[in-house]
Amino acid sequence: MTAEPRAVPETFAFTCGDCGHCWEATFQLMFFTDPTDTTGLTTQEYVDEDGKAIRSPLADAVCPKCDGRTVHVLEAGLAARARRAEHEPRPPHEHHEHRLHLPHRHTGPPEDDTR
Repeated sequence: MTAEPRAVPETFAFTCGDCGHCWEATFQLMFFTDPTDTTGLTTQEYVDEDGKAIRSPLADAVCPKCDGRTVHVLEAGLAARARRAEHEPRPPHEHHEHRLHLPHRHTGPPEDDTR
């Protein structure tokens, strides 16, 4: 393997399906190339913010708040927007009249749906 692997930072946003906690984490996606391999294939590995090699963060995500494993991956930046939305006051709701919407009744002969 090469002594100097290439690294690409990747940021993921997560939300916990158990407690609702949202967070983001940045990982280094490391690419290793074996110089003796004639196919030119690379091996990749994720490294977390603590420098620990891990499997895909998408497969092994654990909520840092409740240790839940029902974690969903979101678009990066979405977790921060969700946190802001939880803490910002909502604009006042415009008053409008609610009406019950019922399907329209057809008074003619039944339509032929045998096309």
